[in-house]
Amino acid sequence: MASMALVGLIEETIFRGFLFEAMRSDSDIRVAIIVSAVTFGLGHIVNLFTGHFGVETFVQMVYAISIGFIMVFVYYKGESLLPCIIAHSLIDIFSVISNLHGTIEWVYLGATIVIAITYCIYLVKKIPALDLSEKR
Repeated sequence: MASMALVGLIEETIFRGFLFEAMRSDSDIRVAIIVSAVTFGLGHIVNLFTGHFGVETFVQMVYAISIGFIMVFVYYKGESLLPCIIAHSLIDIFSVISNLHGTIEWVYLGATIVIAITYCIYLVKKIPALDLSEKR
């Protein structure tokens, strides 16, 4: 379980902290947002090498791209990586619990949906009109 919390920390630091910030200062903010989210999702292709099936990995990649967009917006507008690290770690921990106890897969799904909805509500309240015109 602790390793899954560490994965959340590492992935958020890489994809939002380093990649997004590096691109944000060098290119259009929209490009930085898209690249951060899409590369985060595509990075999950490595699951093909850990015994996951192609369709399962594809669905996980699409899901990760979606969550990647939410996380990059939370980081961009909230200016803190901590909420992203906490949410990512919780999603990963619930994933492990779900895999250990196949009968409670709904816990993982429910937790992920609650986290995503919470962040979407946060974003709507934080961003009255999303301005992506910033270029640093």
